[in-house]
Amino acid sequence: MLKNDPNHKFDRHRALTIGALAAILLSLASIYVLMRSEFAGATQLGRTAEQTWQTRSLLAQFQEVQLDAETAVRGYAITGNEAFLEPYLTAAARRDALLAELRLQADQAIVDSLPRLERLSALQFSNAELNARDVREGRAENAQGRIAEGRGKRLMDEIRAEVRALTAIEERRLDALGRASRDTSADIERGLTLLLLAIAVLLALLTLMVSRSARGRLEALAQTERLAARQSAMFDGADDAMLLLDKGGFIIRLNPSVVRIFGHSADDLCGKHNTILMAETVSIEDSQAWLARVGKATIEGAGRKLEFTGRRADGSTFETEIAVSLVEEGGDNQYVAAIRDISLRKRAERMKSEFVSTVSHELRTPLTSIGGSLGLLAGGAVGELNEKAARLVNIAHSNCERLIRLINDILDIEKIESGKMTFDLRKLTIGPLIKRTIEANRQYADDHGVKIEVTLSPWPQCIIGDPDRLEQVLTNLVSNAIKHSPNGETVSLRTEQRGRDVRIEVLDRGSGVPESFRTQIFAKFAMADNSDARTRGGTGLGLAIVREIAERHGGRAGFLDRPGGGSIFYVDLPLAQEAPAQASGLQEGLPVVLHIDDDLDCLSVVESAFLGRASLLSVGSLAAARDLLTTHDNIEACIVDVSLDHENGLDLLPAIRVALPSVPVILFTALDDLHPGADADAVFVKSRTPFEALVETTMALIVRARRDAQ
Repeated sequence: MLKNDPNHKFDRHRALTIGALAAILLSLASIYVLMRSEFAGATQLGRTAEQTWQTRSLLAQFQEVQLDAETAVRGYAITGNEAFLEPYLTAAARRDALLAELRLQADQAIVDSLPRLERLSALQFSNAELNARDVREGRAENAQGRIAEGRGKRLMDEIRAEVRALTAIEERRLDALGRASRDTSADIERGLTLLLLAIAVLLALLTLMVSRSARGRLEALAQTERLAARQSAMFDGADDAMLLLDKGGFIIRLNPSVVRIFGHSADDLCGKHNTILMAETVSIEDSQAWLARVGKATIEGAGRKLEFTGRRADGSTFETEIAVSLVEEGGDNQYVAAIRDISLRKRAERMKSEFVSTVSHELRTPLTSIGGSLGLLAGGAVGELNEKAARLVNIAHSNCERLIRLINDILDIEKIESGKMTFDLRKLTIGPLIKRTIEANRQYADDHGVKIEVTLSPWPQCIIGDPDRLEQVLTNLVSNAIKHSPNGETVSLRTEQRGRDVRIEVLDRGSGVPESFRTQIFAKFAMADNSDARTRGGTGLGLAIVREIAERHGGRAGFLDRPGGGSIFYVDLPLAQEAPAQASGLQEGLPVVLHIDDDLDCLSVVESAFLGRASLLSVGSLAAARDLLTTHDNIEACIVDVSLDHENGLDLLPAIRVALPSVPVILFTALDDLHPGADADAVFVKSRTPFEALVETTMALIVRARRDAQ
């Protein structure tokens, strides 16, 4: 399907075109690099040739200077005419200048060979100087004898040989560089030829792709026009009122249903703000702020939904529901709003609610009388019934109670949803609530052959809630677990703290929740559609009531699959928050003890245990404890819980030792593997330590610390 998508084809052609252009640009860049390399090689070759020529020229001049000096001295020795000495007299300076220039300009190989040439030159000049001195001093025959022996000639021959060797070095260097340059030029020539061929191929390919892309664009444009026409038909033909809003909420476009539902003409609404359709007075700023939080439509539905009262052109009002979704258009945000007239649905819901309430109330009184009468009959109020009559009375009594439970559940769910159910919120402890629920359902469990076991936290867990409604929640969960558990199985209840919530879990070994039923298990009148579930009876409202009451307490209800089979239904409820410690409650004359624990009930119980023995500063966080350490210098002991919510109580010990070095520290924790160390004077495990032991040990440590301080 994706291969036939014009947009996909266009994107593919565009990607190929961009790739071809990139390849051409890369080829041109490669040509530029190769040409630069060729020019650099030619320039380097020219520089080397010029350097070689200069070096050889300097060597030739050096040889000429040496030859001039030797010839001048020979002429002087033969003729005795000092005019012959003029080239010799300037030769030394010329030689030194040539050697200096060679060191500066010649290749390193030449420079490294110059010492031998200098030594030969010095020997020749010494021989010439000796001959010239003998001639001046009248010993011309000595000079002529040395000349005849050929000493000067031998030295000159060695100089010529050395100059030829150095010249050969330069010639070889120039020849090698020339060969390398020719090879590089050949490689560059081949590379340029291949690159030019590649560019030609790429240009041909690019031309083909541009042609295809143009056709693809035309196809995509035609497809877009067809889609736009289809969307326009859907927009205009929708039965709901459809609005297209700009980012400020002003109406850009509307469909005919807007005119039909609201009675305004299109000209009256286009360009106006959407709040013109609302009966309530809403500022444009508030409307824009609401729109700013609207997201895109997803598989779960529109970005945001809202119910509001609409106003027609004639001033009449009606109930509506609006679904708004964000649409990005050309980098600018727009919004599509679908408005539905729900006045008939709302009226039907009110009628249904009133009908259910009326019928339920009208049924409750006679059913109560019927149930009471049947109960009296079953109890022998009119005498003992025969076996057949007693069985029929029991059947009628059981079904009457079932109808009463159904009516009560219907009334409860209606009250919750309408907001008419009141909650008597108070601070209460989870443990007694669970125990009452178990006792109330013990007979029901026995009738089904099911056992009940309870695992409670070793420490009290306090919440703020309505005890009657929460008992109703637990009763629904427990009775549901009993009803779905096989005979002989056990239903388990347990509690655990999760952050700042307490979780109450009810575990059964039933058949579990069917996959197709998971999304609606907490819905009203929801019952798994299988024969086994139907035979157990029920109203289908129990779990819906559980969810509603849990949410009214700031919590939530859910379920999990139990390992090994069965289900775990749970309710998370927020723990009661502790009040900040107050120094004003300290009793004069009693030692002050700082107690850090994130469990409010534990703080309360420990404070009660120390009543009359010590005054407690009770806090639930390390930050609050650190504040008290800096503001109270009369603290004589610290009781620290290790496992705090997102904190480790051991992190406070260094601060205690700095602020109060001699104060004893007692670790009071649920962990089993802690032992007294350098920073703790005692360790007590909560579930294994009587409060009396904690109190007595703390007081003994305080007495010892006072004695040590004296």
